[in-house]
Amino acid sequence: MKLKFRIGLRTIKTGIAVALALSISWYVFGIYSGMGAVAAIVAMQPTIHRSFKIVFNRIFGTVLGLMCGLAIVATLGANPLTIGLAVVVSLVLNSMIGRTDMSTFAAFAIVLMFESPTADYVHYALSRSLLTVVGVLSAVLVNYIVFPPHYEDRLLLLVKKTTQQLMEDWRSLVQDDGRLLAVRKQILKHEEMMLMLQEDQKYPLVASGQSEAFIRLKELVDLEDKLLVLLESIASHRDIPMTEEQEKTLGQEIDFLLSHHYDVIFSHERKQAMFSFDQELSEAKDIIHGHLLDYREQLEKMK
Repeated sequence: MKLKFRIGLRTIKTGIAVALALSISWYVFGIYSGMGAVAAIVAMQPTIHRSFKIVFNRIFGTVLGLMCGLAIVATLGANPLTIGLAVVVSLVLNSMIGRTDMSTFAAFAIVLMFESPTADYVHYALSRSLLTVVGVLSAVLVNYIVFPPHYEDRLLLLVKKTTQQLMEDWRSLVQDDGRLLAVRKQILKHEEMMLMLQEDQKYPLVASGQSEAFIRLKELVDLEDKLLVLLESIASHRDIPMTEEQEKTLGQEIDFLLSHHYDVIFSHERKQAMFSFDQELSEAKDIIHGHLLDYREQLEKMK
């Protein structure tokens, strides 16, 4: 098996964030903090928005967990049963306030609190809470400043590649459900990348804003989805009988729209009127026709 060696920017930034968190904990607080390093690793996310979300969950989850742990220990003492009880209480509280996304961090904080080499759990809990804050803030700082995530160029290349595949192979694709499913998975990834771009619109260093380029990219992702929906519709009705003339007319319409789609992808303009498709169709063919019109309308908007 051939191994792939690839170091991505997120990998490098994670290492930088860990080094920064450990340096601050060691040189400022005089403590080696594995908890802070772990917090930095967890907080390094593919988007700035998700990193900030982890910051909130990690900090408040840790604080809630430590408060539960300290309260249980002060009341019942420290032993395996009370630690387990503290975890249960913290999970229930997270559920009650509707923040189950903080549950894991709260439970981690309780368990790690009892690693204290002394019985001074309060001081240990406070110091570890502070170091957790250092870790997550280190990750956010690095993620925001060092090569902040930009997906526009990468996404545009992927959209071009997938769309070109659909254009070149559409006749064979509508005969192969497995290949259509594979393309659908690709487009779902494109839509996920688009969501990540939208998440970061509020952060100046990484935001594309509602710029013409950003809007155009969103339209291209929508357009490739409409093209695939059209092909999926044709594939699902491929057993419906059509006359030779109907098949020819449908093929001409799709080929013409695809040529315009190609121009849109590569920033050219086609000024001709859209090809007219007046053929009377049965119920199944009306479904295909509907997707065809939907695809065509999206192209018209992008002229």
